[in-house]
Amino acid sequence: MTRWYLCLICGVFILAGLAGCSEEPSQPPQKQSAAVATPPAKKLPAPDVKQQEAPKEAEFTYLSEGRRDPFVPLSKIRRPLEDAPPEPATPLQSFDLNQFRLVGLIIGKGAAKAMVTAPDGKSYVLAKGVKIGKNHGVVIDINSGAVVVKEKYYDFSGNVIENLQEITVPKREGV
Repeated sequence: MTRWYLCLICGVFILAGLAGCSEEPSQPPQKQSAAVATPPAKKLPAPDVKQQEAPKEAEFTYLSEGRRDPFVPLSKIRRPLEDAPPEPATPLQSFDLNQFRLVGLIIGKGAAKAMVTAPDGKSYVLAKGVKIGKNHGVVIDINSGAVVVKEKYYDFSGNVIENLQEITVPKREGV
């Protein structure tokens, strides 16, 4: 008996499923209204393509004048002091310290002297008190291994920095 009820319930579900599947899509009933049909819209003349040109974009050019190089580390940014005396710059003051190459040192009874070569190929003799470098450096000591230069400059934050740098004898190459 329960088997008969089970078959009856399954049959009802199958018939309901088949009744829902028809080949024609079902459409909701449309209301029929007595509204007046709207006339078709008037065609407007096509706009001239020549008149409606797209506005040209301004060409972008980057001006680096007055801006710092973003690829230079902040620790390398050095600005010379403005309160330096207005003396004419020597040829030694037209190059950075790291551009000079120490050729020789003379240390003896008298004052120590050193010979450096500038990037332009000229050689110069250094003694204590000689100004060298773009940051108003002054030679303060010449010893057997290097020339010690004291520089004063502004760093990136505007603080005055005193820095001691050395121009050393290059390593020997070969034997």
